[in-house]
Amino acid sequence: MNTSQTILAPDWLKKVNDFRSTRESNLRREYGWLSLAGLFWLEEGENPMGSAAGNPIRLPERAPAKVGVFTLRNNEVIVSPAPNSQLRIRDQELAGPSDPLKVDTSGEPDYLFTDQIRMMVIERAGNLAIRVWDPQSRVRRDFPGCTWYEADARYRVTAKINTYSEPREFLIDDIVGIQRPVKMDAALVFEIDGKKYRLDAERQEDNSYDVIFKDLTAGKTTYGAGRYLTTHIAEGDTVVIDFNVAYNPPCAFTEFATCPLPLPQNILPIVIEAGEKIRV
Repeated sequence: MNTSQTILAPDWLKKVNDFRSTRESNLRREYGWLSLAGLFWLEEGENPMGSAAGNPIRLPERAPAKVGVFTLRNNEVIVSPAPNSQLRIRDQELAGPSDPLKVDTSGEPDYLFTDQIRMMVIERAGNLAIRVWDPQSRVRRDFPGCTWYEADARYRVTAKINTYSEPREFLIDDIVGIQRPVKMDAALVFEIDGKKYRLDAERQEDNSYDVIFKDLTAGKTTYGAGRYLTTHIAEGDTVVIDFNVAYNPPCAFTEFATCPLPLPQNILPIVIEAGEKIRV
């Protein structure tokens, strides 16, 4: 640990612990990742929903047997309520077929509700699906909490930002087998134990960087598909990467997420015993 890290250690440790506490609180939110209760890819035409067997979109048992129908036509989705279903868009009950629903990638998606069960149309590389949340989900109810490595300043590193003259586009795989294009703005180059490593990263509006990576702890003490982190805000041509705040993607907790996976160049040949773990 260098001198500046020693001086800043109490403040740094508090920030790490605050991040971890907020992380767990967000997971436990009413409509957080632990509440996911379904992911259903839409077929062209009518896609009935409800709790009854035979519905292509099968809702939790406490939902009505028939709630309505999602109709996919020309890459647009409308929803029509079943009689007496009390299907709502936000707080307004739907009396007939809706306008085309805004999807998650619009930034302002339409949320549908039947009682507390929430639904939304999501889009992944041109494929449309219905995502379902249920605050009474077993996963949320029984969640035992996150587990973490003990904070270790060795894994708080300063990286050189090698900005690309133009963002580089890659196809990234996700956990459900869909490829989608992503743009990487820079390579972050850093050292651990005297050896250099690099991670491709996407710059955010506040000048921090988002990173998806995997290391040699994956599948042993950390989630097998990799982990996520957001760097500090960059200063000049350097940025702090703190692996102590690396966290598991949503797909570590639910089968209904569509998490992007690390690019091949972001699979590190090193053990990084920092950040969020899995229960083993």
